[in-house]
Amino acid sequence: MASDNSKTIISGVAVSGGVDSMVMLDVLVKEKKNVVVINVEHGIRGDASVSDSEFVAEYCKERGIKCLTYAVDAPQYARENNVSIELAARTLRYEIFDKLLKEKTVDEINLAHHLNDQVETMLMRIFRGTGIRGLRGIVDREGYRHPLIGYTKQEIIDYAVDNGIPYREDATNLETRYTRNYIRHEICPQIKARFPHYERAMLRLSRLADEVEDYMLSMCVPPTVSGFETSLPIAALETHPAIAKKTVAEAFRAMGYLNDIDSAHLGDIIALVKAGNGSMVNLPFGIDAIRNYNRISLVFREKKREMDEPYFDGGYYEFGPFSYEFKPTDELVKRLTFDPDKIPEGARVRTREAGDEFRRCGGKNKSLSDYLTDLKIPKNMRDKLLVIACGKRVYAVLGVDIAEEVKIDENTLRMVKIEIGENYYA
Repeated sequence: MASDNSKTIISGVAVSGGVDSMVMLDVLVKEKKNVVVINVEHGIRGDASVSDSEFVAEYCKERGIKCLTYAVDAPQYARENNVSIELAARTLRYEIFDKLLKEKTVDEINLAHHLNDQVETMLMRIFRGTGIRGLRGIVDREGYRHPLIGYTKQEIIDYAVDNGIPYREDATNLETRYTRNYIRHEICPQIKARFPHYERAMLRLSRLADEVEDYMLSMCVPPTVSGFETSLPIAALETHPAIAKKTVAEAFRAMGYLNDIDSAHLGDIIALVKAGNGSMVNLPFGIDAIRNYNRISLVFREKKREMDEPYFDGGYYEFGPFSYEFKPTDELVKRLTFDPDKIPEGARVRTREAGDEFRRCGGKNKSLSDYLTDLKIPKNMRDKLLVIACGKRVYAVLGVDIAEEVKIDENTLRMVKIEIGENYYA
């Protein structure tokens, strides 16, 4: 019997009309859950799909159960995004689920995955290549529950028969052209014939993998996410290779990228631990991994950019995500104040380029790259710094320093201060 506290939770129940979801709905209602049925018609099976949706709505109406129905076009989504029908249907379905959770229409969503689904998911991932995380199969996550995950399909059917629960049969569940159905109807029966209790063994493996995954996560140092950069301390990768790879994988997960990052990429990044400062590895999605002193930084590659000639004697400007201002002033601020009349015609604000030269106030002429290296500015940050330049001569590095050529002296008539936005150093 559910506790009284369960009555305050609005339980969304994803119901297709099939035996699994109909049994789940019956169980949750009998547990006195405050349920809201969610039905999504995917537009895959024509009239049959619409009929299933109507069946669910009528079932709920007869029993006074609130029912939310939605219709999506999975075939069209699949064509437009070049994905399988299965993935299209799942994507559209979860967009609805996530929206209901975000809007607090429901507090949780119950999904009718069962033990056979768990086994099929694990086998699919094994065949495609997976790690410990993938071996967990279907797991509860924030907002989503799987109350039938420990029960087999046959146990669910038996429950439906014993309790007189009506349900619809989805003909596409029998079509082996879908990968999951092929595993379900062609592979699993052969395994079960040789190993009758393999589902329970796979369930134990799933739970063990879940425990190992939790342990590995507890050993990982979380990444630092700042602006364009996600980084990890070198020390976080000087550990067991499995933990080091997991740490890097979680950094990519924090960036929203992981599917096309394989074990070889992770190994290349970890190899940067023993590489020299400034060493770099090119990765998918336009991401570079860079060794910056005592950290490994994951940054997006950016093309060199420049803007039209600004008014150096005053003005507010935006350059990509950055903002800066040239502000007339009577106050001399070291390294930030320059003489605008000494800026040559044709100067531009841009990112640095190969061959740039810079002479700091009172210093010797040297390459801009060497100057920034002397300041120990990380390589990925150097590529984002903005400079005032004419040709290869740099007259100011915004937010860092000004050149000897534009410094304030006794002949200066006007002074301009460089002010930069808060996100410049992010």
